[in-house]
Amino acid sequence: MRALHLLSVALLTELAAAQAPSALLREGDALPGSLIVTGINNTAVNQTTGYATTVSATDMASTISLVWGNLGGGSGSVLRQESTIGTSEQTSFESFFGISGTSVCYSPSVNDTVSGVTALDGIWIDDDIIMIEEMPASLPGEFWTFGSRGGITQDGVAYWVGGTSPAQGGSTSTRGLFVGITATPVLFTGQTVPGLPLPLGSAAVDFDFRVSSLGGHFISPVALDTSSTEDGAIVLDGSGLMIGGGLVREAQPLPASAGGLAGENWDNFDFVGVTESGRYFITGDSDADTALDEFILVDGMIMVREGDTLDGFVLEGSIEGAFMNEAGDMAFVWDVDDAGTNKEALYLNDDLLLLEGQAVDWDGDGTIDPGTALTDFTGISSLTLAADGTVYFTADVDVNGTVLEGYFCLSTGIGANYCMATPNSTGMAASISASGSTLASANDVTLLATTLPSNQFAYFVNSQTQGFIPNVGGSQGNLCILGDIGRYNTQVFSTGASGTGSLALDLPNTPTPFGATAVMAGETWNFQCWFRDANPTPTSNLTNGLSLLFN
Repeated sequence: MRALHLLSVALLTELAAAQAPSALLREGDALPGSLIVTGINNTAVNQTTGYATTVSATDMASTISLVWGNLGGGSGSVLRQESTIGTSEQTSFESFFGISGTSVCYSPSVNDTVSGVTALDGIWIDDDIIMIEEMPASLPGEFWTFGSRGGITQDGVAYWVGGTSPAQGGSTSTRGLFVGITATPVLFTGQTVPGLPLPLGSAAVDFDFRVSSLGGHFISPVALDTSSTEDGAIVLDGSGLMIGGGLVREAQPLPASAGGLAGENWDNFDFVGVTESGRYFITGDSDADTALDEFILVDGMIMVREGDTLDGFVLEGSIEGAFMNEAGDMAFVWDVDDAGTNKEALYLNDDLLLLEGQAVDWDGDGTIDPGTALTDFTGISSLTLAADGTVYFTADVDVNGTVLEGYFCLSTGIGANYCMATPNSTGMAASISASGSTLASANDVTLLATTLPSNQFAYFVNSQTQGFIPNVGGSQGNLCILGDIGRYNTQVFSTGASGTGSLALDLPNTPTPFGATAVMAGETWNFQCWFRDANPTPTSNLTNGLSLLFN
């Protein structure tokens, strides 16, 4: 067996068994405005606590597109819905979209109520048009022909795949990846990319590109300008990706140093992802035997491939979805062999979370509902993973003989958040979560702080008493613990480029102002992260609080 170890350099421990997969939204649910949910599409997270999905609904007369979720966590609601903004009458939304901490980036079809032109494609952030079909494009002498797969960084910068033409209303002749309100082209048809032997072809950038949470890195499959069907390669941060001294390109050797088999070549590429710290993954196929060819590669090394045994099941067939969060953890859906039956399985790192045929929490009350069975993980980009390890996905479920679609969350974290954090220089409030086990004797709890300012120093504190002191010590934040407060003095860390940090606790030696105190079963401990925030002036801030009851 080849174990899949994808835990981040911040020493995240293996996640404990997940809670029940709970439906957040279901086919047939009622929404405001007398709408009924008829379909659930793709999902998005914002790497703090925000989540969302695109939804089709009906008012019994027509189909309405909308985005549903919560950008800050908590109960979901309608975030965007078809509407008329100025002279733009929005109609159907593309199912691919993105969320920041404050905004939604999406792609509606638009009718211009003045010119009468209909079905114009475009990219929007909330009520603002970023680009729209037939308007002048950012490439000189070109006009937009389409905008698709819109996403957004944590701090509100849009990115998308777009097409252009030298004739207004003409067919696409150039396709590329564009970023920001100025629509800066990052990859585009005809471009010579360092490390690639040929310019980019007409297809240029693949729709499966990914951008890190703050836009510091991007990764994409690309198509080269060649008549060969073996035209695919991988670009990371503007250059052809090299592994083991060779270009990651179809029909080129998959190096033994990356886990390649004798004579094995790259064949095609599927899902990709990259974090703000530069960790990346690629899924795809090689030209090896079809029982061995599907793989997941992380940071230049195949970590798991078809035919491996992972958490008791043999992987076979296709990878149905994959997503890496900013902590470096990875969720994926892969077909497995279950006693001779092919089933879809959801994994987080090397842990099996959910298997086709298992019952789910359909009514959302936190407990498994008898008479339910997951029948299929649905959608093209329907699997996402939050920074705290919460998995969001869409799936078909047999509910007492009727198959319905649902949007689910599957929490792998522990503890409960409390108290309010205030926004820091990222524009969002920082948050704290934990993974591992609350069994005191297991001693495997890891704290994780996210949405911190980058390249600042921070540390964790604890107490057995909750509290609330605003602007403590001249800080911009709220202290959520009182009484005897312990500081992990030897664990001051830099938030790095990703604005994250974690700490694996040593429960038998929990720091307090009075020395080491072991965490005991039956005790509740509260945790928080303090961090420096140098913008706009040297000051500090804190995350929200996290309460853990140990047993």
